[in-house]
Order: sequence, then C-alpha cells, then structure tokens
Amino acid sequence: MKKKIILIGVGTIIAFLCLAGCTSSPQKELDSNTNSNPPPQQTDTEIFIPVSNLSTTAKFYSFESEGVTIRYFAVKDASGNVHIAFDACDVCYEAKKGYRQNGDVMHCINCGKEFPITSIGTDNTDGGCWPSYLPMRIDENTVVIKIADLVAKQYMFS
Repeated sequence: MKKKIILIGVGTIIAFLCLAGCTSSPQKELDSNTNSNPPPQQTDTEIFIPVSNLSTTAKFYSFESEGVTIRYFAVKDASGNVHIAFDACDVCYEAKKGYRQNGDVMHCINCGKEFPITSIGTDNTDGGCWPSYLPMRIDENTVVIKIADLVAKQYMFS
C-alpha cells in the first residue's frame, strides 16, 4: 500500500512537470526577448549604449515612460554595422509580440515576416510589416538614442 501511494505521488509530479514544460503563452515568448542586458546609461534626454556591448546577437532593451515599457533592440550585422529598431512592427504592433532573431534576420512573431539585419534601422517606405524605425547616432564608440524618439512611439506598447 505504501509503495502504491509513493508511485501515485511520483506519477502526479511527473505529469505536472510535463504539462508545465509543454505549455507556452505569448507573454513567455515576449519575455524571452528581454535578455539580461545591463541597462544602458542615460541622461534626462538621451540613452547611451557602448558599441562594444553589441554583437551579431540582438540585445533587447526597455525604457519606462508613464508606466509603459517601450522595447527596442540593437544588433550588429556581419560587417559590424549597428542596427536599431523598436521591438514592434509598424503594422503588427497592436499584437504586442515584437521580434525574435533567427540567424541573420529578425522575425516578426505576429505575422512571420523576416527582415535581414542589414535592412533594419531605416524608415518604412513600402508600408506593411517592418521593424519600426528608431533614430540613433553613433558618437565615437557609443550609440546615442534620444528619449523623445522612444516616447514618440510609446503608443505602440500601451
């Protein structure tokens, strides 16, 4: 009898662990975009990311404004050029799913469209799905982003 109770308990635990590992939610996928990068330095008007902190693996960052978390990512292409965009699509932003990296492309989690990293960081001139443009400049070896530019697209994350 004691063995039967132990076996039922172990079976229940195994079943629970299997179910927990097999389920996923959109929020879990979104959370996986927020890797543990140190927060960038900032002033009242600008954010600074050392170029040396960036690589060909996209780094996702966030900025809080009026209770809204504004997400963006930075990545280098194979030639070492820096590309930055909002973690939101000009069309799909209402789904609040953002992007994930798949090799040398960024993949829209909502519609599945892929964008070569080399094309990211430009205005959307054709319409349709596109990683939303976030202006930036590089001063010496530092990416500089204006906080006003982040806040301008806060609506995409609220």
